[in-house]
Amino acid sequence: MVNCSSIQGQPSFHLCQRCIRAGCGWRQNSCTWETDAVSNDICANIEQFGRNFSKPEISSISPSVVSFYGRNQAVLSGRNLRDVTRVRIKADLDCDPKESPVWNNNGSSLTFHIPSTEAKGLAKVCVLLPDGSCHGNFPVTYQSSPICTDITPSSSWRSGGRMITISGTHLDLVEGITHSPTQQEVMSPMSSSYQTLIYETPAAKNPLVSSSTVFLKVVNVTLACSKEITYYPDPEFSSFTAVKEREDVRITIQKKADNLQMTEAELSVVGIQDEIEHACIIKPEEISNKTETFICEIKGLQSSDIDMVKINYGKETINLRHLSLFHKVLLILRLMLIPCVVAVQVIICMWKRRTHG
Repeated sequence: MVNCSSIQGQPSFHLCQRCIRAGCGWRQNSCTWETDAVSNDICANIEQFGRNFSKPEISSISPSVVSFYGRNQAVLSGRNLRDVTRVRIKADLDCDPKESPVWNNNGSSLTFHIPSTEAKGLAKVCVLLPDGSCHGNFPVTYQSSPICTDITPSSSWRSGGRMITISGTHLDLVEGITHSPTQQEVMSPMSSSYQTLIYETPAAKNPLVSSSTVFLKVVNVTLACSKEITYYPDPEFSSFTAVKEREDVRITIQKKADNLQMTEAELSVVGIQDEIEHACIIKPEEISNKTETFICEIKGLQSSDIDMVKINYGKETINLRHLSLFHKVLLILRLMLIPCVVAVQVIICMWKRRTHG
C-alpha cells in the first residue's frame, strides 16, 4: 500500500506525476487519497512554483556495496547536488522505494544513509529535488551479512592494543568491532578485505573478567563471533644480557612464562648506550617459547655496555636497566635477608607467647 499523504513537496509537474503513478489523486496542489481527483491533463495544467533547478548528476556512491542491513553515512558525489533534498533507493524486490534525508551537502558531495532491505540484489539510486523530480540511476549492490569464522591470536594482554585478525566472509562490510560485556567502546577496523579484518584490542575494563565475546558492528546491528578473546596479564620482562659478537652486539631478553605466545612482530626493542638509542633487530629464528627468551642484535655497535633496553608492545613501554656488579650483590643479599627476617619474627612471636603464657 502507498501512503498518498507521504508524497509531499513543492507543487510541480514532476510531483503531480509521481502522485498519479502511485495511484493517488491530485487536488489543490497536493497529493490525496481521493482517486477521483484525476484527469488526463491535471498535471499538464499545474502551475509551476519556485525557481528552476539545475539537473543533478551522480558520479559515485561510497560504499556502493553493502550488506542487506544497509550502511550509515554513505557518501554520494556528483554535480549540481546543491538543491538535492533526499536520496531515493529502490531495490529490485521492493514495491515501494525508500527515501533518506541528506546532510553535509556542499554541491559536489552529500551524506546519506543506505536503508536496509529484505534480500540481496541490485538497487537503483536517484536524488530528489524540491519539485519532486528524481534524477540519476546509480547502482548499489546488497550482499549477505558478514560472518566471523576465526580469530587469531585468540588472546590479548590486559592493557590492550594487540593486533587481532578476524577471518570470515564479507568482512569488508564491517563498520566497527565491540567486545562484551559492555559493548560501549567501538574499534574501527585498521584494515579489512572480503576474508580478513584487522583491529586492536581494547584494554580489559574489568579485571575479574578473563574473556570477551567479539561482535561485528554493521549499521545498528551487532553480530557475535563464535570464538572469544581471552585476556591474560601483561607480559613481564625480567632482565637482559648483552655480549659483543664480531661487529654487532647481541642482546638476550628474559621474559616470564605466560600464555600470550608473543611473536617478534609484536615487539620492538631499543638498546640505550650513553643516552643514545640503537635499534635492536629481533631474530625470529632464535625465539625460544620454552625458556621465554627474545634475542636481538644491534648492528655495528663497538661496545656491549648497554645501560638500558626499551621494549615496546601494544601501547606499553617497558624499561629494563642493566644491573652493575654492586647492584647484583645487593639484590642477592636482599634475597638472603628475607628468610632471616622472617625467622627472627617467628622467634620473637614464640618468645612472647611463652613469656605471657
